[in-house]
Amino acid sequence: SGPSGGAEGAEPLLQLREEQQQLELGRRREQLREAQQRLQEVALEAQQAQLKRLRQTSERYWGNWEGLGGTGGNKRINWDKL
Repeated sequence: SGPSGGAEGAEPLLQLREEQQQLELGRRREQLREAQQRLQEVALEAQQAQLKRLRQTSERYWGNWEGLGGTGGNKRINWDKL
């Protein structure tokens, strides 16, 4: 009866350890999801900033083009159509 008693005592411990591992896994998955969301947000912000910079640069370019007396009017209309 001695050895079997020892085995029974180990059973709840094993179960407890398994539950802890499950908890840890869940927590890790949650952290991963949060990290991915943050990454997406940062990437989106960077993309928007880049677009903004592009727009400003292009507007400056077409503004200079008109200032130089080029066919700026036509270019502007084409740009708006795009």
